[in-house]
Amino acid sequence: MKSGLRELQSNTFSAQTSANSLAGISTMRMASVPQMLTMLREEDPAFDKVVVTQRVERGQQVASPEAMASRMYVLMSGKVNLLCTNNEGRRLVIATLEPGAIFGEGALNDIRDPNVFAEAAEDALVWVIPSSEARNMTMQYPILGWGLLQTYGMRLMQVENSLEDVAYKKLPERLAALLIDLDQDGSGVIKGVSHQALADRLGTYRETVSAILRDFKRQGLVELGYRRIKLADVEALRDVAGLWDW
Repeated sequence: MKSGLRELQSNTFSAQTSANSLAGISTMRMASVPQMLTMLREEDPAFDKVVVTQRVERGQQVASPEAMASRMYVLMSGKVNLLCTNNEGRRLVIATLEPGAIFGEGALNDIRDPNVFAEAAEDALVWVIPSSEARNMTMQYPILGWGLLQTYGMRLMQVENSLEDVAYKKLPERLAALLIDLDQDGSGVIKGVSHQALADRLGTYRETVSAILRDFKRQGLVELGYRRIKLADVEALRDVAGLWDW
């Protein structure tokens, strides 16, 4: 294991912060970040000493706006939603992060958005690095900086896609597309997702989502249960969503 990590470090994330060391990790994928960081933590006592492990259950807050400004977070497993709220308390998911994502960039630049916080979309394992160490750690271990930049890019892409949907699609279309996207295993059954969670993803009210789902049910597109939605007619939903195979 130790020899494997030394080889990995020399090839991908040496402690140097030169352009060459950053280029060495540029071809990595986000999914490989947790494994590489786990190896690093096992064999680098200095790294392990700084990192705190945090386990969060689905629906629980991972980081408040204040925490996002004072700590850097590495998502090791599970999914985390970044949300913002308006003056009326309406919630909006601005990004959904997957393993390998690094967030809490306020720990590096002392900038805090008072409306953005993180919440577990499913049971998650997160590593926490305090702001007092975040800058030095990012410089010493380029994999952290790389992961942060990749997360920025992914978040920007999600925001752009959401803006495009809001501009060009009505809520039934967007909800149909979201349901199809949530059926990741292709089983046609979406479990553990509440109407409020769907509303948060679409930036609307729970009552609005519930009304559209009831209409979908009347049309025979879905079957509804407690935190369970069965996609009864996927092809028809794809038509509603404007998703076609060319």
